[in-house]
Amino acid sequence: MDNSSKTPYIKGIDGIRAFAVLAVMLFHIYPQALPGGFTGVDIFFVISGYVVSSSLAKNYRSNFFKFTLDFYARRMIRLVPILLVLLLVSSIITILFVPSSWLSETTSKTALASFFGYSNFALVWYNDGYFSPRIEFNPFVHTWSLSVEEQFYVIFPLIFFIYYKFKNNESKYIAYNVKLLLVVLIISSIIYAWYATSASPEQAFYLLPSRFWELGLGALLFKLHMHNKFVFNSSFIQNIYLILGLVLITIGFIFADKTVFPFPWAIPSTIGTIFLIIGFINNTKDKSFLKKIFENDLIVYIGKISYSLYLWHWAVYAFFRWTVGLESLTNMSIAVILTLVISSFTYRFIETPFRHNKFIHQQSSWKIVLVGLTLLFISYMGAKEIFAHQSTLSLSVTKDKYTWYPQPYPKAKSDNFISKYDFSTHNLFVWGDSHTEAYSTMLQELSETSNAKVYKFSSGGCGVADFRTVTSAKGDSCIKYIEKVLTQIESIAQPNDILLLASFRLDPFSTQFVLVPEEAVIQSQLSSVSINKRKLIVKETSDLIKKFEKKGLHIIIDAPKPIFKAPAFRCSDWFNRSNPICREGFSIKRDFLLEFRKPVMESLDTLKQEFPKLIIWDPFPILCKTETCRVFDEGNPLFFDADHLSAYGNRVLYPSFEGLIANIWQKDIQVLK
Repeated sequence: MDNSSKTPYIKGIDGIRAFAVLAVMLFHIYPQALPGGFTGVDIFFVISGYVVSSSLAKNYRSNFFKFTLDFYARRMIRLVPILLVLLLVSSIITILFVPSSWLSETTSKTALASFFGYSNFALVWYNDGYFSPRIEFNPFVHTWSLSVEEQFYVIFPLIFFIYYKFKNNESKYIAYNVKLLLVVLIISSIIYAWYATSASPEQAFYLLPSRFWELGLGALLFKLHMHNKFVFNSSFIQNIYLILGLVLITIGFIFADKTVFPFPWAIPSTIGTIFLIIGFINNTKDKSFLKKIFENDLIVYIGKISYSLYLWHWAVYAFFRWTVGLESLTNMSIAVILTLVISSFTYRFIETPFRHNKFIHQQSSWKIVLVGLTLLFISYMGAKEIFAHQSTLSLSVTKDKYTWYPQPYPKAKSDNFISKYDFSTHNLFVWGDSHTEAYSTMLQELSETSNAKVYKFSSGGCGVADFRTVTSAKGDSCIKYIEKVLTQIESIAQPNDILLLASFRLDPFSTQFVLVPEEAVIQSQLSSVSINKRKLIVKETSDLIKKFEKKGLHIIIDAPKPIFKAPAFRCSDWFNRSNPICREGFSIKRDFLLEFRKPVMESLDTLKQEFPKLIIWDPFPILCKTETCRVFDEGNPLFFDADHLSAYGNRVLYPSFEGLIANIWQKDIQVLK
């Protein structure tokens, strides 16, 4: 690969990079300080478009294959070494310290997608919007922007080659259209971004079609500079561009609205970056105050290590959130300092050696690309393997899945349940939100020991008769799901079957990712708005019960179980007990919870009065037998998080549940001897 001609170094561009990465880092650790700091990524896109175009121009070859291969070899050397280190180190730390849960459900999928540049697609597929709470705990989310750039690199060399090859073609028609190709693509991308921002926000944010225009504008600016356009010898004009550019990116940093992004709120940062680059491309030696700031040695150094900073900062922040927390000023400061130290180290000992290694640059491009792809594949397989063995390698107590996770498992010797019933002629339908899934171990036990046919229908956040006043509103997808389940149950159900409506019925004091202020929850529960919502839910549930009682089904509704303020799976290890989300501990007064759930119990009583055959099954007394309700029972977790049952909690409830089912079907069940 020929490296005789290098991309000209523009000191100010590293200065721009520095401000971009610092804005992103600040936003990700304390968004209130810089609400639009995420637009720093858009600044990087513009710079990438400009710098990559400069690199392609300096290394142009008339042979497209060699031209493209040389480009990919340079990108491999620049991007892959530090990326592989980040992905492998982060994968190992995830395996050791991050418990499996809904909160970490997509982490391994995003990680594996990052090795081959499609993590942006993975985040769209798994509905992890950039501003959703779950992504803050995924140490690989930020690789989406690298994926966008890598996908840009796939198509841009061809666009660039066509331009270079045919811009001076004898046919004026061909030459004219070739010169317009990039402009047409940029305009098309802007139009699509405008459409997708409202029609499909996640795709608009994550995918290349709605981001191409940002990289493309950087490339277009370089193209103009090649023809000596927007290159000024006047210090005054350059300073005007610098001031305008700084004002525009500042507007983006402060005012960018994440709900309408990338169009139009990526525009200020994108155009601002264009203006700043114009301000730094000049033939004058005069240095304004702004130039001195951007070209300050410390700022330039931060710009030089910005790739490492971008890669490491998010991973460090995510692991802090999982372990000691990232709420206090002390922990924030430690996280930032740690990021700076790691980034300086990897820049010095990984990035720089690979970029300037003579032996590597003496190799042919195809060898570099082949070795790069081989390392990516080997690393991918290694990461995939360690994720597959998380239950063995994890340092968390939750690696004991048989105790913690309420899922179907092969029976163990510790299961002493031997049913005396045969329910094989009956169907049990269990329907609700994620709390239906949290009964999985108990339902499996019933199915295996008494031969009951169990049909389980669950959709997270889409409860039935849930009585939650904060989250009771159902979206279109939930309504469609409910209609689908109704149709399925009606097509299967026979008289004397059982329908258990199992959902979360209390507004939570804690989720898997945040504590909810107790006072606010209680006030919400007692408000007139909530009272009216519960009345509406009673009416909806009443209509549902009527529908199934006409078919001769027995209806069970489970009463609210105890809820807690600390998610057990996140607070039971030595490395996460000090996390702020754990500060309320694993116990709560029984009388307080009974009083808190009283409005829901009154709503259930209303239904019971209307439907005397309705059965209210109350697990509360079994899970809380003393004056203080506790998450742990003799060292075993009754709950997985703050409200979902653990597998152990399922087994504690099983005798009561089996007795309830037997009592309903007692007239026509066969008793096993």
